[in-house]
Amino acid sequence: MRPLSLSLLLLAACHAAPLAPRDRLTGAGPEHELVWIPAGPGVPEPFWLGRCEVTQEQFAAFVQATGYDGGEAPSSKPGEPFLGDWRDGRPPAGRERHPAAQLNWFHATAYCRWLAERTGRPVRLPRDAEWSWAAMGAGGRRYPWGDDWDARRCNSIGDADGFPGSAPVGSFPAGDTPEGVADLAGNIWEWTVERHLRGGPWCMSEERLRSDAIAQEDAMRADDKFGLRIVVEVR
Repeated sequence: MRPLSLSLLLLAACHAAPLAPRDRLTGAGPEHELVWIPAGPGVPEPFWLGRCEVTQEQFAAFVQATGYDGGEAPSSKPGEPFLGDWRDGRPPAGRERHPAAQLNWFHATAYCRWLAERTGRPVRLPRDAEWSWAAMGAGGRRYPWGDDWDARRCNSIGDADGFPGSAPVGSFPAGDTPEGVADLAGNIWEWTVERHLRGGPWCMSEERLRSDAIAQEDAMRADDKFGLRIVVEVR
């Protein structure tokens, strides 16, 4: 098990409200902020969860370092190509902090493998049980922030939140879990190990954004609302 540093423990202890310890995954482009999630029901080991969804600029570091083009697993729908709105290997200007999307399950896992190789830490997609535990907590929250729907806490259907599509990650801090994980409801769907999609995207309403909602889709689809969040195993 990778021990928690004293600085991480002090970071958690110095807040008036409980805050999970944090870590950072570095050495592979823009760093990933990680949140400590303890063991729980169906989750026998603690793990580090990406505080936010993987961003366009983080995924771009992978593409630029490897030349990866998704060719080993092309999208199953011609109208949904891998990174279809990118040009010359780069995301659209001004959208670097938006979540990486237009990714199928195989593209998402390829990114995790590269992160693991570059950083020397075990990186993968979350398992369904881990994703549910992080989003719902011990009380079985209906939404990451609690049981009552509040459209101001996430990027959901409609333009009232100021975003006609995806939003930069972390744009809705009032919707974070008590541990500090962002965007577990809304913004984009997130692939899991089991090839499911969790969290719901910016174009759906409250029922589809519940913490217990699971979408089963073609793992080869690279829809513009399909992205990922990482887990780093504790060793």
